[in-house]
Amino acid sequence: MTSEIESSQARTQKLEGLGTRRKRVEDIRFTQGKGNYVDDLKFPGMLFGGFVRSPYGHARVKSINKEAAIKLPGVKAVLTAEDLKPLKLHWMPTLAGDVQAVLADGKVLFQGQEVAFVVAEDRYIAADAVDLIEVDYEELPALVDPTRSMAADAPILRDDLKDKTSGAHGRASIPSRLHLGGW
Repeated sequence: MTSEIESSQARTQKLEGLGTRRKRVEDIRFTQGKGNYVDDLKFPGMLFGGFVRSPYGHARVKSINKEAAIKLPGVKAVLTAEDLKPLKLHWMPTLAGDVQAVLADGKVLFQGQEVAFVVAEDRYIAADAVDLIEVDYEELPALVDPTRSMAADAPILRDDLKDKTSGAHGRASIPSRLHLGGW
């Protein structure tokens, strides 16, 4: 055992991790335009997808008109929650022991939520078809303050959970320190 103590500078020079220089081997091929990206992969029969996303943080989906998109040459399918229901694929399980909509099922719960999905022969046709889908929304009050979400008059996002008081979405799952005024 030695009684010598290394200087901080000597210890820092030995460190290998965050904040240290790394020799990068991939840069040259990317800066020369020779890099490969997932987007460069092309396979026979490959299809492309695109989502219609909600512009609202909370809204009821009154109707979805996908007829123009379906008629667009190169579009293979346009899916909504209604199309997934007969297959029982419209809700999926989450790690929290709950379920979540694959595509908005009657309501959108956050801005950008997926409402419809287009499958097409190329990305440009898919993007054009997404633009052709007409969704009629009824805007509902959105929650933007998490502390207000527990208020009695707060908007209910998921009607199926409004009376649930335990488990993944009830008070029983909230750490006790939150009840005591914060972390």
